[in-house]
Amino acid sequence: MALSRLTVTLGAAATQVTATETYVSFVRIENEAGNALVKYGESDISANDYAGSVPADTATASNGVSLGPCSANLISLHELYLIGTAAQRVHLTVVV
Repeated sequence: MALSRLTVTLGAAATQVTATETYVSFVRIENEAGNALVKYGESDISANDYAGSVPADTATASNGVSLGPCSANLISLHELYLIGTAAQRVHLTVVV
């Protein structure tokens, strides 16, 4: 089991977390301070059709959403997409 982190900068459209086929057992998505609401889902995500959301953050990175843990690496980061305001950053902590 290894702990890792990723920082994703959002684009103008839905942003894929990673293009590399990557499976993990746990992921925590945190919204960087000052960001607007960030939504997550699959490749067809839109502002009105998404799996869940990470609240806009204030002074700390305490607002976040956790997916998992799973007993095996079942969460596919390459199938996870984020949508929000372009150029904002989102932080992910993952366990492989």
